Amino acid sequence: MKRNYIFIIFGLLILLAGPLFVVTQARAFSMVVHPVEITRGDPFFVVVTGAEDIPTAEFGNEWLPLTSCGEGCFISIAGAPIGTKAGKHPVKVSHGALSVSLAINILAGEFERQELTLPKDKVTLSPEDEARADKEAERLRANWAIISPRMWEDDFIMPLEGGISTDFGVVRIMNRIKESIHSGLDIRGAFGTPVYAANAGRVVIDDDLFFGGNSVVIDHGMGIYTVYMHLQESKVLEGKMVSKGEVIGLVGSTGRSTGPHLHYTVKIAASNISPIALSKLPLKEAFAFGQDKGVDEGEDKVAREETEQ
Repeated sequence: MKRNYIFIIFGLLILLAGPLFVVTQARAFSMVVHPVEITRGDPFFVVVTGAEDIPTAEFGNEWLPLTSCGEGCFISIAGAPIGTKAGKHPVKVSHGALSVSLAINILAGEFERQELTLPKDKVTLSPEDEARADKEAERLRANWAIISPRMWEDDFIMPLEGGISTDFGVVRIMNRIKESIHSGLDIRGAFGTPVYAANAGRVVIDDDLFFGGNSVVIDHGMGIYTVYMHLQESKVLEGKMVSKGEVIGLVGSTGRSTGPHLHYTVKIAASNISPIALSKLPLKEAFAFGQDKGVDEGEDKVAREETEQ
């Protein structure tokens, strides 16, 4: 089905030359945002065209890293953290004296709530375990703060085909006292099933973690990371590059796990983002905006705003 479009176009430059009026369409400095309506925890992309050098982009008050997508074209993948307030939020791009802004509508969405009764040692950690978990969490946070050059290529893929045992954003209330939000996606899989890299990138962690067991973390660049936990074994080495679709490990049940599955997390700008929504983001088509082709299939909306240089 043809995708619906919203085009907000303005700024036709009119020049007076002698006794004649000459209308000239200067190269437009424009911004495209897709989708323009998302749920908390979902990603979106911003494409800027008609810029001679890299512009400045913001989502709300947060800076968005941009990378080249062609001549005069720059792209960013951003996300609305799950704690974002529902409503309209501005995406703004500035380039010298020029500025364009669009609003993205964020829906509250519905996230499942689960009440669990677990053994005390599964909820309250020993001092030793808590110290280890805190140290590992600090190591992970240090990675999220690093914005590397883009390594991802086109669309992200799912690392494992299987049923979902626990969805992204599920609120878990354990023993009626402790609440947590599920940071990723639990995907069912048999022991030894191959797990694939969601996109190209560099392995920044390949280690046995307290919660995640055998875990692999891939930096895809531009603040995007994917995390693969509870692996039976890893098939990669820390510091090495991997290709999209490359086998990085096997499904297992290591760490704090009760059965074979993959816990898969996506981080964008240090926030947890829906893995399924990222896999549906048409990034390959996003680059087409740099060639004025655009996205032409699907149901979601695209918003464009232009001004003139």
